[in-house]
Amino acid sequence: MILRRGSNALRLIAVCTGLVLLMPGCQSLQPRDLAGDEVAAQPALKLPFAEPEPARRELDEDLVFSYLVGEIGAHRGELRLSQSHYQHAAILARDAYAAERATRIALHLKDYQAGLAAARRWVELAPNDMSARQLAAVLFMRDQQQDAAAEQLDALVLIADARNVDGYLQAAGALSVESDRAAAEQLMLGLHERNRDDVRSLYALAVLEAAHRNFGQAETRLREVIERKPDWDQPRVLLARVLVAQSRRGDALAFLDDSVRRYPDAEAVRTTYARMLVDDSEYAKALEQFRELYRRNPDDDELAFGYAMLATQQEAWDEARPVWQALRNDAERRDEASYYLAQVEERVGNDDLAIGLFGAVSGGDLKIDAVMRKAQILGRTGRLEQARDTLQQARIANPGRAADLYIAETQLVQKHGPSEVALALYDDALRAFDENHDLRYNRALFVLELGDFEGMERELRHILDQDPDNVDALNALGYTLADRNERLDEAFTLVARALKLKPDNPAILDSMGWVFYRQGNLSEAASYLRRALELTNDDEIAAHLGEVLWMKGQREDAQAVWREALEHKPGSDKIRAVIERLQAASQ
Repeated sequence: MILRRGSNALRLIAVCTGLVLLMPGCQSLQPRDLAGDEVAAQPALKLPFAEPEPARRELDEDLVFSYLVGEIGAHRGELRLSQSHYQHAAILARDAYAAERATRIALHLKDYQAGLAAARRWVELAPNDMSARQLAAVLFMRDQQQDAAAEQLDALVLIADARNVDGYLQAAGALSVESDRAAAEQLMLGLHERNRDDVRSLYALAVLEAAHRNFGQAETRLREVIERKPDWDQPRVLLARVLVAQSRRGDALAFLDDSVRRYPDAEAVRTTYARMLVDDSEYAKALEQFRELYRRNPDDDELAFGYAMLATQQEAWDEARPVWQALRNDAERRDEASYYLAQVEERVGNDDLAIGLFGAVSGGDLKIDAVMRKAQILGRTGRLEQARDTLQQARIANPGRAADLYIAETQLVQKHGPSEVALALYDDALRAFDENHDLRYNRALFVLELGDFEGMERELRHILDQDPDNVDALNALGYTLADRNERLDEAFTLVARALKLKPDNPAILDSMGWVFYRQGNLSEAASYLRRALELTNDDEIAAHLGEVLWMKGQREDAQAVWREALEHKPGSDKIRAVIERLQAASQ
């Protein structure tokens, strides 16, 4: 939209006054330092470049019109119109804000010549503004004016030092997104060479090279930085990440381990090390690092939460408990802390305390799970009716989770109540949620436990009629047919369909192995069962593999599989049952 100039300057001034909140340029036509409010808050701060004298210009029609068109054009997306009018306003009023807006809009338009002209004026009007220096350096570089770009970076470092900021990192940040990586690195290298005695310049150069994925060169420079300033955390953290980026994770972990031993106060290094250990499932070692971090920073809630979670995962109950208790004092963490503290108390046998803590979870994503966990404890401790009442009340209060709460109640009654009550509850639940496949699948497995294979197959067929690719139903029906040694071709077809959908699922691999076993193909059976056991240490899979190996005549191998499984799950009924059955049959 084209805005025409009016003849009434007073009318334009009135419009400007009405838009004052939208238009910082109209609030004050005096140059202002856009490098940050901290300058005003610290009047004694000595900056390296003299600020220009404030311009004294009365509001006139031309100036007000330029601001109005610049602002309104920007809001309406007419950016070229906006940029030219901001540029005009910057010239008329010598206003750094207008020059900044003109620069940024030109950059957005990729009009680098206009951007460079605006940036020159911005630097002239706000010589101590770090953003102005950064953008001017970038625009000079894009215009092949390397010396001028270097001057801007030198100025940036001086300004940053005065503000107690790392100007070298500011330079690296500005250059890191440039498409001409070689030119950017050359410019940064020049900045370093002019400041060789300042190790920060070398680190910033390494940061830029790492951002450009020039990891080998970055590693070399980082090692030099560390040699020159060994107690500086950030180069050590970056070196570890550079090593990981070069597929040298082991080297990174060894380096971090050595670093925290040499420099125990290096918290950023220790934090990086702890997180990498968690990523590698080295939980015991990670807990050692989190323990030390928490000792040094007991008021850091984020750190405390991670420490408590790890201690809970490692079953260090006495270690986790006081941290969760402390986190309950934080209103934002109270629900989470109550939930996990309840888990701790449940695991150590404090059931009533756990019930109270689960009940204290008043909202958030964990609320329904807390209700279910509370009900499980009530059911396990002989208070089934109270458990059911807890779930029923939650179902009324949370209709969006009613199906999940029905599932929890059916499983509870299955385990602790009469089977006819459980079946009646399934009937009620399926009347309310006839299309809920999880409910119907659970009912199928339950009726199979009661010896009703036909009922189980009927429920699973119902699921498959609606969802032919339901992996759980395919696998359950196929495995059950094989386990009953019935309709083995059909069992194979069902499990093969499931395996095609989830080729790395250990439960389905186990089923396929069992189908082959029933078909008499022991070699294929052993192959699938080994793959399944490699994916998960499950005692039922181990029982199956051991049986297949035993029937192949590899009895020592079978016993080795069972022994290892019993180490992971001592007292496994599945392992002991198959051993007793096969040994009895061989006598």
